[in-house]
Amino acid sequence: MYLFTDYFTPAQLTGYVRSALADLPVNQFSLRRWLPTRLVPDLEYRYNKGSGGLTPAGQYRAYDAESPIGKRKGFERRSGSLPPLSEKIRLGEYDRLRIQANPDESIRDLILSDAVTLARKLEARAELARADALVNGSVTISENGVVAAVDFGRNGSNQVTPGTVWSTTATADPLGDLTTWVQYYVDLNGEPPGALVTSTKVRGYMLRNAAIRALAGNLNGTPTILSVDALQSALTAHDLPPIYTYDASYENASGAATKVIPNTDVLLLPAPVAPDDWEGTQLGATFWGNTAESLEPNYGLQGDEPGVVVGNYKVENPLGIWTNAAGISLPVLSNPDMSMRARVL
Repeated sequence: MYLFTDYFTPAQLTGYVRSALADLPVNQFSLRRWLPTRLVPDLEYRYNKGSGGLTPAGQYRAYDAESPIGKRKGFERRSGSLPPLSEKIRLGEYDRLRIQANPDESIRDLILSDAVTLARKLEARAELARADALVNGSVTISENGVVAAVDFGRNGSNQVTPGTVWSTTATADPLGDLTTWVQYYVDLNGEPPGALVTSTKVRGYMLRNAAIRALAGNLNGTPTILSVDALQSALTAHDLPPIYTYDASYENASGAATKVIPNTDVLLLPAPVAPDDWEGTQLGATFWGNTAESLEPNYGLQGDEPGVVVGNYKVENPLGIWTNAAGISLPVLSNPDMSMRARVL
């Protein structure tokens, strides 16, 4: 098997799939808004755990007095290796396409289609890792002989449950529960969360909740179900963050559709940022480093190595073309206590 560039160079394929990933619909894999992409020209990740949270106050002094000696805020320097992920697919139609009219165009179309499919699968795996970090405060990998766990050290009290599950719409108190959890978050971090991330299913129970519906009652009675706008207004009136629904699913190893985030949960997180604005949030980032392939001169990615990379390879017996996509990535919670998980159903 050798690198094959008759149809596309690795730089062309890599640029194409990176553009395709950037254009992914926001409702598919949107957790990048909370753990945005951070490209690092390395095989390692490094961050300061606990650099956010409460800010120490300075001190007044008398005129002509020496400045008090300050202390750097305590933090823990953490680092580790970014794990690789990759997948390849064979262009099985190659032999047949070679004898068709205008075969080169057909082959190019199939290569581009395969490249985008593979890159999206890698992005889907990165999204699962982001969800793992936000839901559990850790990332666990157990596949293809790789067994690893990264625990970001989130406070155990950041995983909560309500006194009454929210599916009991007659007596549950979602607004009261959220008010309690937000106050805990403020006491811990010095600022409130900026987002409630949950499923359409959980939001549906909130729309039918008796206590929340009563807030919208008037002389004409109480509605049997709230509108989404009315729910957001009720949250705002109680100084609670807005809801962002997240319902993304993936196909697991058995071929079954599986939720990326359990549809029983509510995540309390900072406000979302742009998918590549890793400096705009204190929560953390998704690190993407250099793959072994990207460092090869014949890939032509000098200066643009970090991220997903794609190349074609050719085999002679049996004759065929392989498209290979590779990445090296891990989401990291640099301030894990700025994420909370509430299992409400």
